[in-house]
Amino acid sequence: MGRLMPIIDSVYERGQFFVPLSLNGSAPHHFIFDTGAGVSAIDSGVADELGLLKIAHTELAGTAGILEVDQVRIARIMPLSRGRGVAELSWYGLTPTKQDLSAFHVPVPGAREAGLLGNDYLQSFVVQLRFAPALVEISRPTGFTPAGADPMRYIPFFLDNATIVRVSGVLDGWMEAPLRFDTGSATMTIDGPYVNITAGMWQALRDRHPEYQVHDELKANAIGGEVKVHVARITSLDVGPLHFDSVSVVIQPEVGYFARPDAVGFIALNLFEPNGWLTFDFPNGRLYL
Repeated sequence: MGRLMPIIDSVYERGQFFVPLSLNGSAPHHFIFDTGAGVSAIDSGVADELGLLKIAHTELAGTAGILEVDQVRIARIMPLSRGRGVAELSWYGLTPTKQDLSAFHVPVPGAREAGLLGNDYLQSFVVQLRFAPALVEISRPTGFTPAGADPMRYIPFFLDNATIVRVSGVLDGWMEAPLRFDTGSATMTIDGPYVNITAGMWQALRDRHPEYQVHDELKANAIGGEVKVHVARITSLDVGPLHFDSVSVVIQPEVGYFARPDAVGFIALNLFEPNGWLTFDFPNGRLYL
C-alpha cells in the first residue's frame, strides 16, 4: 500500500474551499479550489508583487462578461500541510490568467483572494473534500479506488473542451441536461438545493409548465463583474444516483459565457454538502459520493 498523502490546509465557507499555496517559495496565498476554471487564475496585485512575467494574452469567457487577460508563469506552486510545503504535490510551470480578484472574499483575517486553483493543476490528482470539519486531501492516482470510496457509488465526469468538469443531469424527470460542476461558485442565499441553468433551458421548462414563475432576483460577483440572476422553482433534479425534489433554478442572463449558443448550466458544492464528503478522481473521471 502506498504512503498516504497529507491533509492539505484549507478553509471552507459558503460552498467554497480556500487552499493556501506557496508560489515560487512565497508566504501562503489563498486560492479557491475551482473545478469551474479550466485555467487557474491569479490576482493582478499578487502577480505584480511576485514579479510574474507575462507569457501570453488571451480571451476569457466569464459568467458576467468577456475579458481580455494576460497569462503569467509561476515556476512552482506548492500546497501546504500545517503551514509546511508538500513537495510531492508541487506543480512546475503553471500559466494562470492574471485578473483583478479584489471583489472576492477570503474567510481568513488579513488575507485576500490570491487566485483560483483550476483544472490545469487538479486534473492530475485525486482530491477528497470533507465539509464538516473542513478537509482537503490531494494525492497522486494509484490506479485503485480512492480510500474510503464506494466503488459502485459515483457520478461519471469528463473535462469539456474548456477543461471544465462536466456531468449529466435530468431536470423535472425529462430534460437531459449537460452541466458543468463549478466548485468555485459560492453558495447563494437560497433555501434548499439549486442548479444554475441557461435562459434557453428555462424557456423549455416553462413551455411544459407555464405555471413556473420567477420569484426572486439576486446579485452575485462573478468573473467579468456583477451579475443579476432570477430564481424560480421546478419539480426535481437528478445527478447520477442523487435525487432532489422541489429544486430552485438560478437563471443566468445571456452575457459572457452564457451568451454562447452552446452554453450549459452548472451545479456547485451546495448540492453535495448534506452528504458530508466527495472525492474527485480526475484521472479516471469519477466523482465518488
